[in-house]
Amino acid sequence: MKRIHKLIESLNYEELVELKNKLEEGTLSSAIKKKLERFKNLNKICPVCNTPVGDEGLTLIFGPSNFKKKATFDGTDCLEYFLYKIRK
Repeated sequence: MKRIHKLIESLNYEELVELKNKLEEGTLSSAIKKKLERFKNLNKICPVCNTPVGDEGLTLIFGPSNFKKKATFDGTDCLEYFLYKIRK
């Protein structure tokens, strides 16, 4: 949080006005949400082979309507293996 305060203190008048406008428009909020979403994607692990899954992963949403589960796989081979094991 100190870094944010230092950043704000380092801005000149025009930059501060632009930042305020971006906050009021919601542009800054959406940029923060997108960045947080990218962090979420980086922390995904394939449940079959335990390798980190990036943005290119395959996501499967399954389960009853009142209790949905979500699994992200690194490739089709892991997804197929997972589905094979669920069927058994």
